[in-house]
Amino acid sequence: MNRQTVRRSSYWLAALAIVPILATVYQTMVLTDVTGDVIRKGINGDRYSMIWTNVCWMIAMLYGMFAGIWATPRFGSRVTLQFGLAAFALGNLLCGAATDVATMSAAKLVEGVGKGVVIVIGRSLLYSHFDRAVIVAVGIYGVLAYGTRPSTPVVMALVYESLSWRWVFWVNVPLALLAFPLVHRFIQPDRPERPVRLRVDWVAVTLFVGWIVSLIFAFGWYRKWGGWSSDAYTVVAMLGLLLPPSAVAWVGLEPREHLRRMFRIRLYVLAMSTRMLLLMQLAAVLAVMSSYLVALRDYPRPTSGWILAAAAPTMAASTALTTWFRPRSLRHIWLLIGVLGSAACLWWMSSVDNFTAKEQIALMLGCWGWFVGLLPPAFLQDEVEGLDPGDKLYGAAVGNAVLISSLIVIPSITSTTISAWTDRALDVERMNLRENRPEVEEASARLVEHYWQRGAEQADASRLASAALGDFARAEAAAHGVRRGLRLLSGLVAAIGVVLTFLLMRTARMLINACRL
Repeated sequence: MNRQTVRRSSYWLAALAIVPILATVYQTMVLTDVTGDVIRKGINGDRYSMIWTNVCWMIAMLYGMFAGIWATPRFGSRVTLQFGLAAFALGNLLCGAATDVATMSAAKLVEGVGKGVVIVIGRSLLYSHFDRAVIVAVGIYGVLAYGTRPSTPVVMALVYESLSWRWVFWVNVPLALLAFPLVHRFIQPDRPERPVRLRVDWVAVTLFVGWIVSLIFAFGWYRKWGGWSSDAYTVVAMLGLLLPPSAVAWVGLEPREHLRRMFRIRLYVLAMSTRMLLLMQLAAVLAVMSSYLVALRDYPRPTSGWILAAAAPTMAASTALTTWFRPRSLRHIWLLIGVLGSAACLWWMSSVDNFTAKEQIALMLGCWGWFVGLLPPAFLQDEVEGLDPGDKLYGAAVGNAVLISSLIVIPSITSTTISAWTDRALDVERMNLRENRPEVEEASARLVEHYWQRGAEQADASRLASAALGDFARAEAAAHGVRRGLRLLSGLVAAIGVVLTFLLMRTARMLINACRL
């Protein structure tokens, strides 16, 4: 066996070791889209109290990410990755055993640390084993980390239907533990003989985490607090405005130095912003459509999961093909096609109502998945080329600030838009019912007759008819809210995506010209 054959086999064995990680740690964002309500009921939580689980998970994940950056030069990537896997497995074990919101929040702290450590190392570790064949690693990562996410809800729905909601978390434990021997066997040891003591400014990290937490509460509890009329909301909103400049001031760099560093990492930040555009769509679209299918259309959870999964094969196929046809000159052309195509599919998706066939919904999601799958190869390659190792910590801070803040703000705006338009449409529907219009009176009379023919008393038939009309009004209002939310999301994707693509094209052209000189 020659050296080239051995090298190729090591590529695929390293990829094999990463597969259980990509199948578990990287799927948590969409893990509970179809089963989230049963988990909430299982721990006796309400829609607002569940924000504490999200806050604890986000805090732990952010600290875990910077802890992974801090630990890697000291202990090596492999040891740090194994620690993250152990924390992730323990966290999921505790999540499945949670009995209330408090214990679930504590478990999310453990899981979040593990996830943060793993995701900050996993991709670069995979790339490092492919050397010059890094484009193959980009394809593997793009397909397994992103192309499989629309299929995760159906797997979790089947797990819930077969076992219980606790196994939605417990199923991750054996998969995470399976990665241990694979990582130990096929990932090369890289513990440095002389540990490098990378300095992390934990005060700045804490200010950054505090800013993210203030955003979560500002958008998550806006309706609960009543907006600016509440003192609590005003305090949280002011913290969201004051903490970013406080973190920048604490770091102590001169404005010129910030500008120099931002200029050096501009390609990486733009690539991270494109990643945000992908994750934003995955988070918002799968959450909105799963709520629409389960709560509004009353489809069984496995059926809803299979409809969502229609986006997975097309997304994986387009990611793989775009990686294969990889001329640099086409990279951002594919990105622009993906942005405009996914925005158009979201606008098409906004035509759903209470009578749209599930086959048509699956077709919409399949087309959307095809265009969204064009995004990962573009930003994954730009991330590789756009960050110098000396700027890793600064780039990670800026990139994650853009990524995480956008993932909080934009889905929250979409959710708020859906709720606001649902309430407005419901008020209109109720006014139509109260005005006793001829169409309403005719529909009510037919419903009364329907229930009366089936044995109901006259008074009961009238009550049942009124309840049916009220349910219909609520369903129509909810569908109207979903349509408005998806149209807003479509416009945001198109506007942000076109700007990012233009900036990436211009930056890449400038870097190419600089290299020629």
